[in-house]
Amino acid sequence: MAHSSLTAARALIRRRSFSKALTVLENCEEIYRDSFDYWLTYGIACLYVGDFSYANSCFQHARKIRITDTTLLLCQAVLFLRRGDTERAIQYYLDVLDGDPENKIAQNAMEFIRTKGNYEIIREWDASGKLKIFYPPLGVNPTTIVRIVLSLAAGVCIAFGILHVIRPVPLSQGRADLSALSLTVEESRNAQEKDLSGGVYRYILTDKQIRASYDLARQYFQDFRDNAAQVEINRILNSNASEAIKAKTNMLCTYIEEPTFDTLHDNYTYADVAQDPLLYIGCWISWSGRITNAATEGNAFRCDLLVGYENMQRVDGIVPLYFTTVPEPEIDGERAVTVLAQIGVENGKLSLNGKAVYQPLRK
Repeated sequence: MAHSSLTAARALIRRRSFSKALTVLENCEEIYRDSFDYWLTYGIACLYVGDFSYANSCFQHARKIRITDTTLLLCQAVLFLRRGDTERAIQYYLDVLDGDPENKIAQNAMEFIRTKGNYEIIREWDASGKLKIFYPPLGVNPTTIVRIVLSLAAGVCIAFGILHVIRPVPLSQGRADLSALSLTVEESRNAQEKDLSGGVYRYILTDKQIRASYDLARQYFQDFRDNAAQVEINRILNSNASEAIKAKTNMLCTYIEEPTFDTLHDNYTYADVAQDPLLYIGCWISWSGRITNAATEGNAFRCDLLVGYENMQRVDGIVPLYFTTVPEPEIDGERAVTVLAQIGVENGKLSLNGKAVYQPLRK
């Protein structure tokens, strides 16, 4: 039974089902209390889900059992890196290279620190998810292999004329073909609204900027970066773009999908969003912190999220957080929490509409 729990958690991690893996791991700590592999696996799942505080705790447990493991050193190095502590990160990467001189992750991380290692760039890479290239590798996702096989099978069917076009054609992994939403020559030439007297526009863009933003939105969607696509959609809808382009932009918006903790890309920081909340309306975030002022209002659960306060050291911001799910989420205000929520605006101020909660069992 003990063996199967850890094996199941590792299988879920390979499938990028990190939240499910965490549930399995939380329920079998007593079995694996002295297991290096357990604490390393637990820490990796926390790392990928964004619970960096508990990931660090897990890696510290693992380090008490074994110090020189390459994967553990990579995990700890990237935690120092994302905090901007490049000196400590370099020390750990050098330890990796001492035991594995050809380790590509350590080599690439050292080069990144050498050429781009200032705090602002590190913060930008962390917020966009690009820093994950320095996370320990998870191997090939078995689900991806299945999807590739299914895509090849679908291609064979198309070649023989079995499939017929009756709606936008799904691409790999279910993305829709947006070729029908391409701008016409006329729309491209007249991208701006001609008469600006009857509207209020947050962004005044040139024809070139409008076209570029629209093309980016479509490309981000095809790249599964729905958050980044939503930002460009918001930019266009709040700009002086023509009504024809806004109509197509609204159609594009209907294809945006709700993420999970495991599929969220471009996780914008509180500082990014607070500067211009309207630009990020509809985007999804995974923010950690603690809650306060929890209350039930009708059919909704409301609280304030103290963003960044998971370690009780500093608060990046305080944001109203609402859940309308039934039953209400069970959140312990004494423990750190990570929420998956959609950005909204209430009375002109930033708010969050919650979808899911992850909270470690320990305080």
